[in-house]
Amino acid sequence: MNWRFWITVVSALSLSASATADEVSIFGSPTRGMAGAGIALMRSPTEQMYLNPAAVAYVRGVQFGVNNISIDTEGATIRQIRETVEIGQRGVVDLKDAARIISTFGEKDKVQAVANADVGLVFNGVAVTAGAVGDFRLYPNAQLQRWARGESNDLTGAQGDIYGLVAFSLPDITFGARLSAGSEQGEIAIGARLRVLRVFYTHYYADQTDLSSGNAGRRAVELGKADYLDKRGTGVDVGIIWKPNKELPLTYAVVVENLIEPNIEFPYTPPGAGTLPTTIKPLKRAIHAGVAMEGALGVTYVADWVDITNNLGKRELRFGAEKRLAGGLAIRAGYGSKSGWAIGGEIFGINVAVAQKFPLQVSRSFAF
Repeated sequence: MNWRFWITVVSALSLSASATADEVSIFGSPTRGMAGAGIALMRSPTEQMYLNPAAVAYVRGVQFGVNNISIDTEGATIRQIRETVEIGQRGVVDLKDAARIISTFGEKDKVQAVANADVGLVFNGVAVTAGAVGDFRLYPNAQLQRWARGESNDLTGAQGDIYGLVAFSLPDITFGARLSAGSEQGEIAIGARLRVLRVFYTHYYADQTDLSSGNAGRRAVELGKADYLDKRGTGVDVGIIWKPNKELPLTYAVVVENLIEPNIEFPYTPPGAGTLPTTIKPLKRAIHAGVAMEGALGVTYVADWVDITNNLGKRELRFGAEKRLAGGLAIRAGYGSKSGWAIGGEIFGINVAVAQKFPLQVSRSFAF
């Protein structure tokens, strides 16, 4: 299989949409319009199973399609990134473009683009899918920012670093079951997802010499002479959905992301750190919990506590609400303690959302 081709595809996905808002999601999970809250919400099991594998237990019949598509940016709009970055044939970007890209976004504190996509077959509590997530980041240092903002004419000490992580799940195998939970006709759904992963890492940088002379840029020391590093591993996510009483519109959920952690590590040089690489493990165990309640007037309320142990360094409380309307329409809003506000809705089965900043997506996150 041509992995360079697939890296190019996933990179293009993160940069191809055109929008003026910094944070826009189309075809993503319903939770996107509620600041990421909703691991206990079972409105659309075929979409929610990517966040909580127990949701697959509620799927009946056979369904095939593309789900969980989202494209998020921080520090620049998708349009700005698309107009600046040319996807390379040997990695996230061609090395020859690194210095130009770093110069273009040099005034920013950080630029990030994240893309998710899944496709596959779901049938009666079992799913066989393939997925990809890409996380691409640019870090200009303080001297480069001052130069790019016109506050200094001196490039001495200026440097910018470009990182890329792309993970492919080929395949994901998810299965779930529903069990009775007591005399009050409560119910528990349990699910597990086996993820066969291949992960790619790259890191380029450009210093004052490259930026002033127009040179291409350089590979970070951890890459050696390669354009990217490549590791394989297997992980397992598990999820639980508990309805204490079928008569009460209250649902609880727990997700353990990477209960079995993939044995995937990369040497890593922090931005501007010269030749002193450390190590990163991009796929770590994380625990998330949530609750959903059907309230008056057909409004559903959700709340999640994400990354409870802070193993990813992204612990957050999230709150959201959804109102279903006639004709397959819905409106949503939410707030996250770290990410801020989000609003969204559903139009003819398509989920759209706009947010101040889209947060960590449960079961699709990197610790990096």
